[in-house]
Amino acid sequence: MTYLFRKLKNLKRHKENGGKEGSSMVSVVIGVLFLSAIALTILTVATRYVVSVIVDRGSSDNFYQTEGILEEVKTGLLEYAGDASETAYKEILENYSKKTGEMKEAFAKKYFSEFAEKLTDTVYTWDDSKLGVVQNCEIERLSSLTKEPGAVKTLPGTDLGFVINYDTTKGYTLTIKNLMIDYTNPTEYRSSIQTDIVFKVPDFKFEGDSTLDELKDYIVISDDTLKVENSNGAGVTFTGNVYTGNRETGIEIGTQNGAAFRSQKIISRGSLDIFTGARVDMAGETGAGDCYLQNICLKPRVSGDDSTLSTHFTMNENAYIANDLNIGDSNSVVSLSGKYYGYSYNEENTTSTITPRSDYSSAILVNGLNTTLNTDGLDKMILAGRTFVSRNSKSTGGVTSSVVSDIMMGESLAVKSNQIAYMLPNEYIKAGHNPVLESEDRTILTESLLNSDIGKYLDSTKPYAENFNNNGYVYFYLKFKDEKSVNEYFKNYYEGTSQDEDGNTVSNKSLLDERAKAYISTSDASGMKLSPNLFLIAGNIIHNYYAASGSGKQQPNYYDNTGKPKQDLLDDGKRIGKSYVGMQLTLLPSGVSENYPDGTTPATPPDSMRLAEGVKPLVEGRIIDFSKLTGVIDKIDSKSGGRVYATPGDYTVDGSISKGIIISGGNVEVTGDFTGLILAKGKVTANNNKNLTADIIMTGKLMEFIKSDKDLSKIFHALNGTVKQDSTNLSECISYQNWKRNEE
Repeated sequence: MTYLFRKLKNLKRHKENGGKEGSSMVSVVIGVLFLSAIALTILTVATRYVVSVIVDRGSSDNFYQTEGILEEVKTGLLEYAGDASETAYKEILENYSKKTGEMKEAFAKKYFSEFAEKLTDTVYTWDDSKLGVVQNCEIERLSSLTKEPGAVKTLPGTDLGFVINYDTTKGYTLTIKNLMIDYTNPTEYRSSIQTDIVFKVPDFKFEGDSTLDELKDYIVISDDTLKVENSNGAGVTFTGNVYTGNRETGIEIGTQNGAAFRSQKIISRGSLDIFTGARVDMAGETGAGDCYLQNICLKPRVSGDDSTLSTHFTMNENAYIANDLNIGDSNSVVSLSGKYYGYSYNEENTTSTITPRSDYSSAILVNGLNTTLNTDGLDKMILAGRTFVSRNSKSTGGVTSSVVSDIMMGESLAVKSNQIAYMLPNEYIKAGHNPVLESEDRTILTESLLNSDIGKYLDSTKPYAENFNNNGYVYFYLKFKDEKSVNEYFKNYYEGTSQDEDGNTVSNKSLLDERAKAYISTSDASGMKLSPNLFLIAGNIIHNYYAASGSGKQQPNYYDNTGKPKQDLLDDGKRIGKSYVGMQLTLLPSGVSENYPDGTTPATPPDSMRLAEGVKPLVEGRIIDFSKLTGVIDKIDSKSGGRVYATPGDYTVDGSISKGIIISGGNVEVTGDFTGLILAKGKVTANNNKNLTADIIMTGKLMEFIKSDKDLSKIFHALNGTVKQDSTNLSECISYQNWKRNEE
């Protein structure tokens, strides 16, 4: 009270003094009241926030628990799906030999039938009339998949069901409908999730099934070389498709041997090598077939052979050649008809500035004397690459090393004698001549060369390349900076002049024509008139060495107006290369992405046009499991009239088995006529003018017989029960639809 009276007294004194102190007191009281109001508000908000956080956290925890129950149900359904897919997969492989598309549809129906049995706990029979119709599903089959079975319910007023639908785009789907997870946890928090669960059909590749379906069209499938020998005269006739797996020599026709291929498809991981005096005729059974090879090489029987024997090669195929047609044998007669695709521009057919390599550049080379090249029958030719001069180098110590980067030429079809156009002129060599002995001064006048008229075409870092031979000579060649430059150089060279050995000025065209006459037969005067309307080339072609007038030269037309290869041509070549890789792996163009039956992946990337090193052989890696072929299996199928003979070792087809399927873990020698299919881990050698003929009907029936025979089926990768379950694939085939949270 004393304090209060003192304040009132002071207040009175304040008034007498003008009222300043009283005004301050009012302000203090108001301020205290305002701060108290703020504090009360903050306390109220904080209390409500704490309560809200606790409630929301409890609700969120409950929702996550509810979601966890749904995930448990989903995981259990994936186990149902895994069991169903494995059962369906095995049944389809064991009982079907149809096209892959039909097998996939059969698999889808069997898969969902098995899955439906898991959902209904009863036998389910597929019925197309039930597509789109909701069918009953036992809720206990889903509630048993979680630790909280009471939380698995259905939407109010509904029953759990499933419906199988078909869409031309999505294919078959199975949808579990009306599912609800409704969960109240021990702290009385409740959450619910409503959803439909949709299952697609897993996209199994049926490893081996698509390849197995192709087998009936083949007469020989070998992981090594197919060789023809001791077949003078008519030679060996192959009627049916052929596959070989040796990456060097895939098919070899020996000296003075004959071979006729009546094949709709010829596939080899290596080259077709034809030796002196052989006669080879390739054509489809009806019209032109398809032939996929690394190279076609006509070779002398020994290096430097001067035989007068004539080698004949006739091809009426759509030929897809990754690298070159190399006519290296003298007196060769080569006739091409159908379509010829030398589709490789560089390693992966890109417009990149990578250094060109001869083994990734498709061309035609005439290296043998007196060659006849008939092209009148061609409908189309593509030569996406250019020719090269094979180059040898030597180390500083004088020891010959391996072949190094070859010397690029400006032609897509070239005669060996044309190499003179790319040799370094004598005036830029200190010794004054080309070639130069290794013991002579080999100094090159580089500055003068780069400052000359041809310097603009050359690689400024080193405008020349040495090429050593075995006789102690070094040949010097021009080294160009890029493909466009070498093309332009050759064009100008061909239209220009130079000095001959006597110092006379001569046209380069005349010089090349004269030198080429040793290589190009006079009987080919009309055959090498290559029509520009039919040819797409990356380099120049002298298409008539016997032209009375005119240039007789076709310029490159593989490029756009900027000097770059046309993208559509590069893409087309890459497409062909990818198809070739697929066929080398599986016999099918799309096979590059298929895993092996043991679940491993081919080393070749899916978008590559080159077969990678280290990929497995076709027969051993994809068709026959030789580890399970421990002894001879010999069985006759009365329905087909054929016989299946399998041996882990070598086998001779001598006529004792004339019809059937021969499976060999070693080499096969054919000395008698045979109809059916030969599958060999090793080489297949055919001789004695025999006939080897595929039989689609009989081989197809034998494959059915094999599938039902426990001894034979176990040696086929796709039939021996090896199923690799891809859980990742299955998990990608399940999704939620009509998903809702906390709605009644």
